[in-house]
Amino acid sequence: MNSKGSRKPSWLQRFPLHPFLFAIYPILALLAFNISEVDLSSGFRPVIVALVVVGFLGFIFRLVHRDWRRVALSLTIVLILFYSYGHIYILLKGVNIDGFYLFRHRTLMPIWVGGGLFILWKVWRQPINLAAATYLLNGMGLFLLILPSFQLISHLLQSRVSQAQAAQNTQTLDFKVGNEPPDIYYIILDGYGRADVLKKEYGYDNSDFLNVLRDLGFYVADCAQSNYAQTQMSLSSALNFNYIDALSNHFAPGTEDRTGLDALIQHSAVRESLEKSGYKTVAFATGFIATELTDADYFLSPQQTMGKLNEFEYLLMETTFARLIQDGGRLGKQNSGSELFRERTLFALDRLDDLSYIKGPKFVFLHLIVPHPPYVFGPTGGPIESSAAGTTKSEQEGIRYRDQAIYISNRMKEIVPKIIASSTRPPVIVIQGDHGPTIPSSPQQRMRNLNVFYFPNVNAPVYPTITPVNTFRIIFNTYFGQDLPLLEDVSLYSEYDDPFRFRPIPNSCKVNP
Repeated sequence: MNSKGSRKPSWLQRFPLHPFLFAIYPILALLAFNISEVDLSSGFRPVIVALVVVGFLGFIFRLVHRDWRRVALSLTIVLILFYSYGHIYILLKGVNIDGFYLFRHRTLMPIWVGGGLFILWKVWRQPINLAAATYLLNGMGLFLLILPSFQLISHLLQSRVSQAQAAQNTQTLDFKVGNEPPDIYYIILDGYGRADVLKKEYGYDNSDFLNVLRDLGFYVADCAQSNYAQTQMSLSSALNFNYIDALSNHFAPGTEDRTGLDALIQHSAVRESLEKSGYKTVAFATGFIATELTDADYFLSPQQTMGKLNEFEYLLMETTFARLIQDGGRLGKQNSGSELFRERTLFALDRLDDLSYIKGPKFVFLHLIVPHPPYVFGPTGGPIESSAAGTTKSEQEGIRYRDQAIYISNRMKEIVPKIIASSTRPPVIVIQGDHGPTIPSSPQQRMRNLNVFYFPNVNAPVYPTITPVNTFRIIFNTYFGQDLPLLEDVSLYSEYDDPFRFRPIPNSCKVNP
């Protein structure tokens, strides 16, 4: 029987697991923080790489020193320095004296490396209570993992519950589709504002674009407004042809939990009703998890290679010592996060007018995150140009938004006629801004969106002040024999950090007689 003084050390003291815990904690924490915008699978590869690298470095360090606990302590120090560098750089990079920036990579990196080597030298040379250090770091590592693990598991479970609830609450309709039902194109230009806003606030007159659409037979809602100021709420409402408070009681003021909105977009009443009636769903990769219909009949995406990083991995790199490689351009421009966004956008634009190989009626859903930032397109589609000296950040944002609005307008002028020409039967086409411009923007401007409709060969009851919630009510009534009443057009503004506390924004637009 062991005496009290010779009690066997606990496993927390004997087994140095903390390097593996500290290796995955920053990844899981960042993933949990951004889980509403990225897929859970985005973190799989970083976690695996981190664990493999830690194991490999542990083996190398073990060749130098025989004590696993001292080796593990050294590894954890290296990991803390590696993962914290990017955060410290972001915090300090703006510090300057008379225009001289004190903490750029050329100064911070030597301090970081030198300090790290000094700490490691102390660890390897000085006597340390390794049992106590192992116990402490194991406990810290386990404690740190509790919150992100809980957030990720909670999000996963809530997503499944929300998807089941969305299926229960979805108002699936039975259609009379006829012999040759039209293809339906629902094209969202994220943050594309109404014509008067673009002209007044950004100096862009898009009348040429709108006139091309009018000549094709489009109806342009000159006094349009969105129902909501944020993408997930706007598309949840539009694709379920109802306001979100009628779709679920989960979306209450005071909560930031948007979990159920993704399910309402991805498995919407519009999609379910059309698929039930024989339509095929065609969707494109967006990089925005809420609008990625990956289980569509046709999910179109640029070809991904094993060596190409995803957006989450680039974001993770920015917070680590690997930011040195990223900022130095060692990965190549083609592998930057912005270039991935650009590649996806161009892929969708290049293929949108050539879907005739998909036989039978189809519902085409395309969410283009332009002219909304990130800003990667100049007015002709080339790279953005450097800002003129003396322009403020707000002015730069306005110029870049305008340039992307010009670019996407010109591309739409080319694409839309080709869609119509390649269709065996004139298609239904709706082009909308999910909301108005974001920066700089007032609540009123934020609600003023683009809204245009191509309803060929019918007299659809569209009107100047229509909002997206009535879009598919009109389509289903006009083309599929439904009798859905039009809802009152209400615009509900909310801030991002309190998304379900709404403030009505009246429509002050004057309709021309």
